[in-house]
Amino acid sequence: MAAVQMTSGADTDANLRAAGEALARAAEGGAELAVLPENFAGYGVDYRALGERYGELCGWLIERARTLGLWVIGGSIPALTRPGGEPVPAPRVRTRSVLAGPDGEITALYDKLHLFDADVSDRQGRYRESDVFEPGEQAVVATAAGLQVGLAICYDLRFPLHARVLADRGAGLIVYPSAFTATTGAAHWALLLRACAVQNGCYVLGANQCGRHSETRASFGHSMLVDPWGRVVAGAEGDQADRPGVVFGTVDPAVLDQVRSGLPVHTHQRFKVNGPYDL
Repeated sequence: MAAVQMTSGADTDANLRAAGEALARAAEGGAELAVLPENFAGYGVDYRALGERYGELCGWLIERARTLGLWVIGGSIPALTRPGGEPVPAPRVRTRSVLAGPDGEITALYDKLHLFDADVSDRQGRYRESDVFEPGEQAVVATAAGLQVGLAICYDLRFPLHARVLADRGAGLIVYPSAFTATTGAAHWALLLRACAVQNGCYVLGANQCGRHSETRASFGHSMLVDPWGRVVAGAEGDQADRPGVVFGTVDPAVLDQVRSGLPVHTHQRFKVNGPYDL
């Protein structure tokens, strides 16, 4: 696995160049699956305007995946339509993860379910994603690189019932492409990733934005892969923890099987999850 850590800004073409170089390094390093962070193509931009380039951005992901022989998850790009083709009423968009395979096909789409409406003690202060984004309705698990992969985005990490649904549907790996803030990330990022892995008996990969995007916005970085025992098996550390780069880690099916057979928490649940994920 490869988690691509970026400092995306308002220049989409520059962001795509950086993402393309990172994906090439991921492929050269032997990764079979690479995850780009949330808002990799543009952060703090006019998302309706960027949504006009949705087809172009999907084509870019397809071409990278095909050329590099790599499964690629485009952490999120803005979409002006719902999965069924209905338009998203302005001024909002959907924020969508796109999974492209090495065969040059898009095999899964996931629209972010949980929107970050929060007050944070940083320079930005107030975050209201619901002003800009329309939430999705479906939890998504897809096959990639020989694994069942649960697709999620950033703030979804705070909602264990979402991860529970993904694990119940067979996910052995849950991915969280993110733009976790520097303030909330320092407090909760590693804690939440590790808890998610332990509670669901699965691998969890967090691919985060990093550094300062603007005068008011900064992301935490520290991308990492956590195994089902809660161990950080790979992560951005030291001077590289909050800088752009690529984090490589291995998902070991034997570890997944061992933990799930020895500590089968995923089979011991006594509560059924009902909600919008089942619509």
